[in-house]
Amino acid sequence: MPAFAPELPDPRQKPQALESNRLIHTAESVLRAASADDAALWREDLCAQIGALAERADMLMLSVALAMAPSQAVYRTLWQALCEVTSRAPGRHVLVFALPVVLVAGAGGKAALPAALADEAGLNALLREHGVFTPGAEAFVSGALVHPDDLSALSAPVLYKTAREAATALSVLPGLAGRGIEIDRDGVFLRYLVGATVQEEGRPAPVRLGGEVSSWGLPMMKFLGGQLKAEGVTLFPIARPPLPVLPAMVEGGKVRQSVALQVFASSQIRRLRDAQARPVAVLAAHEGGEIRLTIASEGGEGAHEGFVWSLSPLDGVAEVERMACELLAECQVDDVRVVPAVQPATLGDGRAFLAPADVTPAARLH
Repeated sequence: MPAFAPELPDPRQKPQALESNRLIHTAESVLRAASADDAALWREDLCAQIGALAERADMLMLSVALAMAPSQAVYRTLWQALCEVTSRAPGRHVLVFALPVVLVAGAGGKAALPAALADEAGLNALLREHGVFTPGAEAFVSGALVHPDDLSALSAPVLYKTAREAATALSVLPGLAGRGIEIDRDGVFLRYLVGATVQEEGRPAPVRLGGEVSSWGLPMMKFLGGQLKAEGVTLFPIARPPLPVLPAMVEGGKVRQSVALQVFASSQIRRLRDAQARPVAVLAAHEGGEIRLTIASEGGEGAHEGFVWSLSPLDGVAEVERMACELLAECQVDDVRVVPAVQPATLGDGRAFLAPADVTPAARLH
């Protein structure tokens, strides 16, 4: 099998260099450092600057730095420093974390899922049983299914203050309420299970953060399915490992888009094959920071709808392209046309998506 060679361009606009922002200069110094020790010193300085902003609850300089970062490497360096500042503190401190939960739901018409899991004790027992929490850890996860917009209320200054001032893990969670899910035939929804734990300086982490789901994935899927069971609803829940809140928000958005891509592709391919049509995929980057995928017949059936991956600042275009092409290969779609130039947000006739006829088969095939 030939090596993957990404071809999609990056449709995101690069901002003009901002000469006056000290945070950007410090992040660039991290990246240009002559040695690992020098990079560590610059990174410590960057964290100290961001920590001072969080202490004052004035994040304007950081917001500007992130918005004007001249490269993804600089953006990532700033973001990683922010995550470190908001999730670590000297001495005994509280860490707020979240488990992204993606819910793939289908129904015959309209239906609803609850805003919270009824068996909160069972949820925590499952996580302890499978080693997500270490034995004896002061850790707890709320049963509330928190919407991404509501989770963002845990801003960087709030997380910074919580880590340093919260007395116990349980004291930081009651303010977060869940939000129910309204289903209209089908959808892919994102919610978070939010928890907190007490971290002792110099001790192993009481919660297993990141990595793979491993042994607890299937029991959690069954538990969530049972808790959220609703008449007439087919539900496929996917839980990801705990992460500190800010990285969890990024991971959750990426997983939701990935799952939605899979759902769209499999449904569209099945529909075309049921109609005895050969599926042709068109993958293109569009102005506005979007990667769009169309799966249609050669004659254009199905080209009026497609999938849109909205690129976050941390998304890699090549990674999204690889993911889409590997998925199409698994689905045995042998005509995949990758467009090597950025396309306009809206096509000349008002369409949002390219049809196979718009792209010659000479475009790279996978």
